[in-house]
Amino acid sequence: MEYKECKICKGEIKLINKKFNLAQCYNCKLIFCLKIYSQDQFIAVYDKLYNKENAIYRKHAVVEYTMLLENKEIKVGYHRSRLLKKHVLNEKCKSVLEIGSGIGLIGSYIRKKNEKIKYLGIEIDKEAYQKSQFLKLNTINADFTAIETIEQSFDVIMLWEVLEHLQDLKLFLELAYKKLNKNGKLILSTPNYNKIYNYPKRDADAIFQDQPPVHLNFFTKENISSIFEINHFVECKATVKIFPYLDIKSKKFYIDFFKSLCNRYNGSTIYLEATKV
Repeated sequence: MEYKECKICKGEIKLINKKFNLAQCYNCKLIFCLKIYSQDQFIAVYDKLYNKENAIYRKHAVVEYTMLLENKEIKVGYHRSRLLKKHVLNEKCKSVLEIGSGIGLIGSYIRKKNEKIKYLGIEIDKEAYQKSQFLKLNTINADFTAIETIEQSFDVIMLWEVLEHLQDLKLFLELAYKKLNKNGKLILSTPNYNKIYNYPKRDADAIFQDQPPVHLNFFTKENISSIFEINHFVECKATVKIFPYLDIKSKKFYIDFFKSLCNRYNGSTIYLEATKV
């Protein structure tokens, strides 16, 4: 099965990447994978990525989990910490929902900063969910559609490197809007599709991020704001990480850093803030 029209606005689409079967909408400019995958396929993919021996992201998850178990300082990154301070740790936020809560890094960070905030996490990967339970976090082992079964609403809904994984993006936007309180905030991070332009000699179908079925949606600073505005959100503010990740041993890091100073570098990550009226 494949999409025949835009999954967000039902607009006309064009194929822009044959290798990974990616299309772009003429109207909202969303770039997405045309193939429709099953839930079982997603579960198998994430299990392979995070839990199998020599899994690509296993080491990363182990390091974070060890940090939490040993009660060390929780590091969530500069940009995420700024968004959390602005929208969650601001003495106004009373409740927060995290989609793709993983082992509980962000949930633990919030609890450590302000244990009075009511936190709920939803995580599709069973092993990651079990680790979050060991850390005594309030989490659910399910995909984002579990939002429909939750009675409470939230001051903030957040996703960190998750939006690109959601096949039914339209349904998520509808459910998230419904579950936010009035003037509630949605905050997130997602890879920047336009970082392909940092590689002028790239192959025609190169995307420089995980291919389907890992990543299914691809965003730019322009299209992500449009997509949320179409779905009733207001005050949609998208910003792009300015500088490359620090790598003092890489010659390319210094080249990219200089380009960023000249506003000629496409940062790797987009951060979005959006509001429900």
